[in-house]
Amino acid sequence: MRHGQHGRKSRFWLWASLLSVTVGGFLAVPVQAATAATGNTGLIEICKSAKNGMSGQSFSFTLNGGTPFNVVGGGCSAAITTPAGKNTVVEQPTSGTTVKAIKAKGAVSVDLATGTIVVKVAAGTKPSGETVVTYTNASVPALGLKICKQVTANSPSIIGDKFSFTENGGAAYNVTAGAPGSPNCGPVHTYKLGTKVNIAEAASPGVNAAGITVSDGRGTNVNTAAGTVTATIGSGVTVVTYTNNLHGVSQTGFIEVCKSAGDGYVTGSFDFTITDAAGVPIKESVAVGNCTSPIQVAGGNATVTETARNPYFVTDIEATPAGRVVSSDFADRTATVKVVLGDSSTETVVNFENSTATALIKVCKTLTDDSDALAGQTFSFTVADVNGTHTLSFAAGDAGTTECVIDPTALPIGSAVSITEKAFAGAAVVGVSVDPAGLDAGSAAPTAKLTVGSGISTSTFTNRASGTLEVCKAAADASTKTQTFEFSVNGGPPLLVRAGECSKPMLVPVGTATIEEATSTNFHLVSVTATTGRLVTGPGDNPTTVLTPFGGVANETVVTFTNAVNTGQFKICKVSSEPSLQGITFHFTYSYTAYGNTVTGTAATTPGSCSGISVTVPLVDSTALPVAIKVTEKATATVAVSDIAIDNGTIVSKNLAGGTATFNVNKGITIVTFTNVRTPVNP
Repeated sequence: MRHGQHGRKSRFWLWASLLSVTVGGFLAVPVQAATAATGNTGLIEICKSAKNGMSGQSFSFTLNGGTPFNVVGGGCSAAITTPAGKNTVVEQPTSGTTVKAIKAKGAVSVDLATGTIVVKVAAGTKPSGETVVTYTNASVPALGLKICKQVTANSPSIIGDKFSFTENGGAAYNVTAGAPGSPNCGPVHTYKLGTKVNIAEAASPGVNAAGITVSDGRGTNVNTAAGTVTATIGSGVTVVTYTNNLHGVSQTGFIEVCKSAGDGYVTGSFDFTITDAAGVPIKESVAVGNCTSPIQVAGGNATVTETARNPYFVTDIEATPAGRVVSSDFADRTATVKVVLGDSSTETVVNFENSTATALIKVCKTLTDDSDALAGQTFSFTVADVNGTHTLSFAAGDAGTTECVIDPTALPIGSAVSITEKAFAGAAVVGVSVDPAGLDAGSAAPTAKLTVGSGISTSTFTNRASGTLEVCKAAADASTKTQTFEFSVNGGPPLLVRAGECSKPMLVPVGTATIEEATSTNFHLVSVTATTGRLVTGPGDNPTTVLTPFGGVANETVVTFTNAVNTGQFKICKVSSEPSLQGITFHFTYSYTAYGNTVTGTAATTPGSCSGISVTVPLVDSTALPVAIKVTEKATATVAVSDIAIDNGTIVSKNLAGGTATFNVNKGITIVTFTNVRTPVNP
């Protein structure tokens, strides 16, 4: 709940000067004393309801992700200055409680699961206008335990009798016995999660406990003779069931269940149900190579059933001492055994042996119709399975046919296998498939991934005879070095090759391959060469076709494209409409830097004429950026530059007052034209 509503204004100013206040006998520490606020701030106060037993309990909060602060149940924080508008308050989780409600005027959104509220805070400095957020919590529901009672099928006379129980030595209470399979249960008693509860049934004349079970396997220290068990409290309600019968109707003996492996693939634990002569079911889990402890059951025939677990099956059931097996059914995973009366020294030990259902895998090699060069060649595969890795090798058949080999090692059904074809010079893996298709676990050349199924699981690798191709890029001049060029091989994806380097060797179909260089704005193809005798098209053709004979890198075809940078030239022209400027010679200087070399020059021209054509200029420099050329007109008295224009080029910058222009050339001739006018003569 909140502080009293009266005196809010005076309390606001009191909190502005105090470091803490006492609420209901508990200390509440304000995270920020209220101060004079501007029009962009407001006040917020966080309160915690005392309902549901929360009075005096401390809870932690954050405001807008800031430093955590505490508020006690039944109290509030100080008034906190905060930005006006949307604010986020979060209550940190508190063990044993949960947020049941969050209320505030101006609430935008509320999330009880995370203890979060987004609230709109109004601007203002008055305590009466502050935003109050109130949290209400409740305790997490307690976990429970109940005791249930039933009788054996041959003890109907004690149905309806009351039996006395205690929990951890507490007060005794009665539970009425129910019919077999329909137990009656006592009240649910609450405990914290993980609590160990010792349960004891008081002795009843002429009656004994034939079985004691605890739900979800939470029982330990079972002692039917003493009528005791220890139950560990888990989620929900933990159920302890006692099954009783009359003395003399059915006495008890002991049984032990063991699990052995018929092969190296059998691992883990197996679940069993033991149903004794009184019809009482007992659940047990047994790890391979282990046994249960001796289990007290009603004397007579007991049925032991193993729960099915793929890919394993029962291959043998034996009992000790000999002669204790009454019947067995491997297919149903069931055995009926004799349990003689007596203590654990006379117990019946029944052992279930399991083996693994296995199957074979087959690897096939298919050659395409145009792969005569691969016929009879030996291909090798790396097989990775539950046993590790090994190599499988066999020879391919004729082109257009499929040859297969079965791996002789049987593998567990459901286990994962990876089969990878080892690289073979001149043989490209063009397809990988698994049959049945449903066993495919994500195959991609050159690897087949599959799950072993029943029968034979087949992986097929398809190969095409291939040649090896390498694409190289040479530079006709220094300007081409460091540049990257784009190619495609047989219409495939882009292949980038840097000038002065080559691509990685690649497999291509035997016969011919076509390589095309993508158009480059600033470079042109000079020539194409290939391994001697393998160039089919002309030395300057793009696309280029080359021969690709069968083989690996030792017989690869190397095709080299040589490129040079595109160049341009420029000239400087002069125009003027001033009669007095006709026939006057104007002088220019120019300079540019490309590939570490700076070129300078001069030019002279009269209105109505142009300079000579410059030397060639590369369109781009080593960074692939356009080469910038700077031209400056020498100043002439009483003459000004009124305009600078360009044809077949790009003006980067110009300064008419300084008579300067910077520009880029294009292929061909770039013309830069300077226009002059007379300037007034100073008096």
